Amino acid sequence: MKFKNIITLLALLMLMIIPSFASEDEDESVKIVYQCDFADVKRVHLMLNTLNNAIKYYNKHMIDYEIDIVVLGPGLQYIMKDFKDTGFMKKPYIEHGGPTGAGTASRFKGLVQLGGDNLKIFACHNTMDKKHVKENQLQDYAEVTPAGIIKAVDLQREGYAYIKIK
Repeated sequence: MKFKNIITLLALLMLMIIPSFASEDEDESVKIVYQCDFADVKRVHLMLNTLNNAIKYYNKHMIDYEIDIVVLGPGLQYIMKDFKDTGFMKKPYIEHGGPTGAGTASRFKGLVQLGGDNLKIFACHNTMDKKHVKENQLQDYAEVTPAGIIKAVDLQREGYAYIKIK
C-alpha cells in the first residue's frame, strides 16, 4: 500500500513540474516593431518619446523586450551621420531642436544606449540605393536590411506588434 502511495505522489509531482518547464521554453518577451518612414520631425520626436517611455517602463519592471525600428524612405535621414553626395540634405533639427533642444541625432543615440541589446535599428538598403547613401554614412548603431518594408512584415510574422506614428 505504501508503494502505491509513493508512486501516486511521484506522478502528481511530475504533473506539477512538467508545465513549469514548458513555460520556460516559450518566448514571453514583448516584441515591438516601429516603422519610421516619414520626414516630419514632430512625428519623429513623438516616436522617440513613445519609445523612450516604453523602454523605461520595461527596464523598470524588468520585463524582457525586443524593440526594432525599421527606417526607410525619408526617415533614413534621421540615422545618418554624413549627407555628402546623397539625396538627403542635412536638416537643422538633426542636431538642434525638439523637446530637449539636442535634436534627433542625440535622441536616437540616447535611446540606443537606454535600450542596449534590446533595441535594434534597421536601415532600408533600397532607400540607401535610391538616395545614394553608403553604409559608412549611417550612424554606427544602424544595421542594414535589404528592404525595410519586408523587414517590418517579417517581424510582424514573428509576433512583433506593429507601431507607426501618425
